[in-house]
Amino acid sequence: MSKKFLNAPDDVVSEMLDGVCLATPSIARIADQNVLVHVREGEDKVVVISGGGSGHEPAMAGYLGRGMLDAAVCGNVYASPSVEAVLSAIRATTTDAGAALVVMNYTGDRLNFGLAAERAKLEGFDVEMVIVNDDCALASDRVGIAGRRGLAGTLFAHKVAGAAADAGKSLKEVCAEARACVEATGTMGVALQACTLPGSSGVAREIAEGTMELGLGIHGEPGAHTAKTTSADEVVETLMTSIFAQNEKIGKLSEGSNVALMVNSLGATPLMELYVAARAAFSWLAGVKKINVTHAYVGTFMSAIDMNGFSVTVCALDDDTRVQRLEAPCSCSAWPKTAKLTPAKLLSVSAPASDRNETIASGPPTTPEGVMALKAIKRVAKDLIAVEDTLTKYDTAVGDGDCGTTIRKGAEALMKAADTYPIDDVSALMRAIGDTIRQNMGGTSGVLYDIFFTAAADKLAKVAKGKAPSVDIVLLAFSTGVQAMCQYGGARAGDRTMLDALVPALTMATTTYMSKKSVIEVASEAAKAAANGAEDTKSMKANAGRSSYVNQDVLKETPDPGAVAAATWINAIFAAVSES
Repeated sequence: MSKKFLNAPDDVVSEMLDGVCLATPSIARIADQNVLVHVREGEDKVVVISGGGSGHEPAMAGYLGRGMLDAAVCGNVYASPSVEAVLSAIRATTTDAGAALVVMNYTGDRLNFGLAAERAKLEGFDVEMVIVNDDCALASDRVGIAGRRGLAGTLFAHKVAGAAADAGKSLKEVCAEARACVEATGTMGVALQACTLPGSSGVAREIAEGTMELGLGIHGEPGAHTAKTTSADEVVETLMTSIFAQNEKIGKLSEGSNVALMVNSLGATPLMELYVAARAAFSWLAGVKKINVTHAYVGTFMSAIDMNGFSVTVCALDDDTRVQRLEAPCSCSAWPKTAKLTPAKLLSVSAPASDRNETIASGPPTTPEGVMALKAIKRVAKDLIAVEDTLTKYDTAVGDGDCGTTIRKGAEALMKAADTYPIDDVSALMRAIGDTIRQNMGGTSGVLYDIFFTAAADKLAKVAKGKAPSVDIVLLAFSTGVQAMCQYGGARAGDRTMLDALVPALTMATTTYMSKKSVIEVASEAAKAAANGAEDTKSMKANAGRSSYVNQDVLKETPDPGAVAAATWINAIFAAVSES
């Protein structure tokens, strides 16, 4: 039995958010979404929105209020919130002044918030995204394409952005101040015991007795390295040394400089131990660096459920404006020195729906290209369903094991919806496929493919609206989708991702088409290139996604499951074309 005060584990996030609303004035929940908003009437100011997986309380809901966040988008425990949830937050809160999305640097959060931002822009909203990457666990030469993670330093970015927005600054100014704060902030964590997930009977993984993990994230993932447990002073010295070594701005601080210091519990570390760590941090900064701590924060600000550990964050206060932002008043419940709050009744608001719900005609294809496209879609769905077990096997070895299930769910939805698609209008077809994926396919793969088809639909709506899916138009959609994946996912060919199948396939298909070859030859060369690209991932170093955190020896001889899935659907298109 799990030793937690819960009802049903699946309901914990929803019930928690109801509790926040009941206990906190001026906080409302968007109906049917795990999104909380700070209710402010008639103020035309930049709104600041953040979010991520739950389990980090009081982040992010605890930072709703004047001077910090206007909306908090909460995913399931340790899972990114959906694109629709982020969109609902944007629609419910954003004014003509725009919205700043402050997002921690995790692939799922970047993708989901990024896609929501692009969709919001299509709806006429002015949106910018600020990525927080304050983690100082790894040396620069060990940081892959995924980049440094977002940790407790995110809260300084929230405070700066929220205060700047309340001061009437423009969207660009708010984001510029937040990005400057991120550059000046570094965090390092340590833990003695991992967390226990809701519904689990024990800790997520064991940390050996007498050892500690240094440089771990806030989702229970392993640290950068382990060491023997030692005194609090020595632990803090290790953390501080890493922060000053890995953050360029902090590392260049001169004697007499001022900083803000945050000592943050990861859930189970009591205040007694936090203050011991804070004392050590004060002592190290003053004694070793001759640096002044002018703003100190000690407590639980961004947890990892009940992990026994803490993080230390340093923010350089080399900018008078940043100091003013930290000192500006705010009304949120979790930021230090706020007034005691009076419970209020549970409020509920509805997010405005998109105003782009145009009606698209559907029905049986009437063009040869449309007939072939429908056949290809059904063959893609069939082959992806069939490859589920293989993808699961590969992803269990190098990831979190859900790739096969995720792809199957998307493929089943694709098969079910295929006959309803507007096959003869390629731009509408891309949009419809994207809608199917968004509604039925979770995980990072689902978001990436949604981005792929959404970007393709937007491009084709401008240059090929109402046209049938000819080879040249399909290649344009393919190219646009791949570019969007790279932009928002941050990966490139060679990083051991699905792009290692998609990019070679696109290159060979384009080259073959330009050589005036037949449709079958174009599809054949694309399929061969995709298969070879997927096979080549066996020997590649992972620079993106969850595999980038896995030991390289584990990756050997196992292809990237996302690349295998991509090669599967590209080969399915070839098979469908060959049979036509």
